[in-house]
Amino acid sequence: MSATVGIVAFVASIVLAIVIHEAGHLVSAKLTGMRADRFFVGFGPTLWSTRRGETEYGLKAVLLGGYVRIIGMGDDDELQPPLVDALPVVRDEEDARRWWSALDAELAHRGTPIELAHRIRDTTRGLTPAPEHVALRDALERALHLELPASTRVGDVTHRLLRGDEGRRYADRPAWQRVAVVALGPFTHLIIAFVLLATVLAAWPQPTGGLTGSVAFVREGSPADRAGIAAGDVLVAVDDVTSEDFLVLRDALRERPGVATILAVERAGERLLLDVVPEPVVTDDGVQIGVIGIATEPELRDLGLGEAVVGAAVGEPGPGSPGGVLPMVEESVAGLVRILSPSGLSDLVAQALGREERAPDGAVSLVGAASLAGQVGAREGGLPVVLTLLAAINVFFFLFNLLPLPPFDGGHLAVVAVESAVNGVRRLRGRVADYRVRPEAIAAIAIPVIAVLALLLVTTLWLDLTDPIRL
Repeated sequence: MSATVGIVAFVASIVLAIVIHEAGHLVSAKLTGMRADRFFVGFGPTLWSTRRGETEYGLKAVLLGGYVRIIGMGDDDELQPPLVDALPVVRDEEDARRWWSALDAELAHRGTPIELAHRIRDTTRGLTPAPEHVALRDALERALHLELPASTRVGDVTHRLLRGDEGRRYADRPAWQRVAVVALGPFTHLIIAFVLLATVLAAWPQPTGGLTGSVAFVREGSPADRAGIAAGDVLVAVDDVTSEDFLVLRDALRERPGVATILAVERAGERLLLDVVPEPVVTDDGVQIGVIGIATEPELRDLGLGEAVVGAAVGEPGPGSPGGVLPMVEESVAGLVRILSPSGLSDLVAQALGREERAPDGAVSLVGAASLAGQVGAREGGLPVVLTLLAAINVFFFLFNLLPLPPFDGGHLAVVAVESAVNGVRRLRGRVADYRVRPEAIAAIAIPVIAVLALLLVTTLWLDLTDPIRL
């Protein structure tokens, strides 16, 4: 996979993750009876849109997120009245023509199935008793009661036509439904991360923690390099010590610091004897050992589906394993605390101003993440690493969206928690449980949060453009 393909695949995957996130909000809103009238990916000017039922779906120019507009989450949302109340008053035949056009538009706008809409129109015409159309409203009411099935839940087609948006506002629904609608969006990122990690663990062999005798890397100028050892050679023996276990051969080399040693390797089916003198090195424990400057391939094994599923959740024990969702959550929490702390933000600004060197393990923008994906994708066998990177980013999105501050999803959850707690106390005191957090209070918190987000976005983007991280 080339670097360009890696970047394109990464960007497409992030956009897909955003679509799935917003679809989580949309589906849960519809299932709980709320009216979601817009589902857009991106922000800014609209590039494309279409209406399906009562929801408009579209794509905007700046793919930095997305949104679902649920009626009642904003103060300026217009509520739909019952169908008969939404149509114009009929005084003459000209009004009647406008009434029929308005009826067609309202039936389509409220997501009425085509067959049912046809029956309502036909039944209404059949019940109109006079050519002056003075009884159109009454005819429509009778047609609706004749053609509509019994309403089974808030927001079904019968409810939409007979009662409009009554009970469909976000604030009208029970607290647990509001929590479900808000939380399902971020939760989809955990599902995405789990699927990606399970795919990596099931599709590619995973390290056991052991090492093989196959040479993966030779340090330039090392004793192994001078002896002619090359990547791909397989260590067979150290002097008279022969073993298929690399750890046995490694221990034999460590016992020969500065001692001329004959190393037997296999290369392209041939056995070669090479002279090598292990370099003396003193360990942290003060013990002198011999090293020749090589790294060998890790020992790998295929995982069963059950092992892959468990590993995707809690992580594989091998040191080279991509880890699991739970370990990634712990790491992301630590990373968020570090980045969003006052010292973390000040360090980021200092790096952007050139006063400090950029931290290789610091925050990156999506541009920087895409660059890293391209660098990894250009390497042989880089696809599982790219998938693991995407999993880690989705875990980060999950936590980032759950920050208990507006405008994040976690801010909406915090509002539900505050309102539920206050209304619970009001009920205990025999008062009406109608407390709502004022929009001005939410805005007062959201403005500085947005300012911090803007600072984070600008500094990381500047660093990724002027001083990108190189692997």
